Amino acid sequence: MALCLSNLTSPMPGCLLRKGRRIFALLGKATPLGLAAFNRQDLSRSWALTAEFGCLRLERLAGDEEVTGEQLFLPLPADYDYGITGPDKSAETIRAVFGLLPSELEQLVSTLRRGSFPILGFSQRDLRCSLTCSIIPGYWPHAVTSDMALHGNVISLEAFMRVMVASLPQGRFGTRFPDLQPVFKRLMRLIVTPRRGIPYTRETLELVPGPVQR
Repeated sequence: MALCLSNLTSPMPGCLLRKGRRIFALLGKATPLGLAAFNRQDLSRSWALTAEFGCLRLERLAGDEEVTGEQLFLPLPADYDYGITGPDKSAETIRAVFGLLPSELEQLVSTLRRGSFPILGFSQRDLRCSLTCSIIPGYWPHAVTSDMALHGNVISLEAFMRVMVASLPQGRFGTRFPDLQPVFKRLMRLIVTPRRGIPYTRETLELVPGPVQR
């Protein structure tokens, strides 16, 4: 019998959840001060930060989500690899959470690089996406476009993917970079896939009302 989130007796940070056909990750409880451990008591009371197709969203979880047992691992200072540990660590499961495999993201960024940028970024603390103002949690994959932090140089994984898709016609990337055709097709499918929840921003956490207390 599958273990549901409502039956947990201890927090499960960075775990993989399943609900019907949907597979996504639970990163923790979102608070104005950052991420915290998500407990059973937080169901329907607190915002859960979830990751799906490379997008970070705030959601209210119902408790009937199945805890698969797989765990996430994120980039480190010396190794930008990321993915999932456990029996179900297939490429499609990794894409279901992150959107792109580490090798696909590395290939994309490396091909676009002119000079020193863009590069894959790493941070132990939360950052703010320069394009969307969304929060990028510490260790979460992102891109850096220059060394001029003052002018905004940090791009979230979701924003980076959306910019790439929007630039495909004008940049003629499909013709210029034929080796990236499979990655471009995957990006276009990701962008049109519906997302649940609302964007992860500090303004959202401050302005959206909490649940009604009964």
